[in-house]
Amino acid sequence: MMIYDHIYQTYGLSKTQQEILNIVGKEKVVLEIGPSTGYMTKLFLENGCILDIVEKDKKVFPKLPKGIRKMINLSIEDVKILSLLFGDYDFIILADVLEHLIDPENTLKDLKKISSSKTKLIISLPNVANWVMRKQLFFKGDFEYQESGLLDTTHLHFYTVDTLPKLLAKCGWRVKQIIGTLTRLPFEESINKIPVVNLLFKKIIYKKLAEKYKNLSYYHFITIASK
Repeated sequence: MMIYDHIYQTYGLSKTQQEILNIVGKEKVVLEIGPSTGYMTKLFLENGCILDIVEKDKKVFPKLPKGIRKMINLSIEDVKILSLLFGDYDFIILADVLEHLIDPENTLKDLKKISSSKTKLIISLPNVANWVMRKQLFFKGDFEYQESGLLDTTHLHFYTVDTLPKLLAKCGWRVKQIIGTLTRLPFEESINKIPVVNLLFKKIIYKKLAEKYKNLSYYHFITIASK
């Protein structure tokens, strides 16, 4: 998954990653699953958080920042994982991880076992039902896998703003909030050429439409859930 490290080095944190950091805040106990080379990990630690990580790729461990309480070199789907986690977490974070798992349902049920009433589960992932993907399928019949992004070759599952909450409910989690990253506007290049219309549509109309039609307008989204 070094492609994502390259993306971070080039563009910095995504809007979704920044939002997760804001949600977690300071001085929390955090379990970060699949931290990659630790671009969010470092900032959690700088915010005074106590941090455990689960990462199956041993090659990234030398790149991870110092100060992590516990580093577990296993897949979150490993049968031994529950016995190695503390269970005192304020937040469990699966940032663009769930779609890569073989059995995400079982993982969500397992994570519930190490959660308390205060624990919040944060999941971020792409929304396969956004309007750009629908247009691509409708007009081109195109669903070809790519090196990164929504159609990443390592994605085993695809979710929408509607289907993820249903899966969470099935696994004993209750969704508290959904926060989305808006995809680009339909006809955005043409709209940008008309200053007044551009401002009105982007700042007012599109935001209202996006709130009503999340599955069309959210390219990427965060779900916050608790037991």
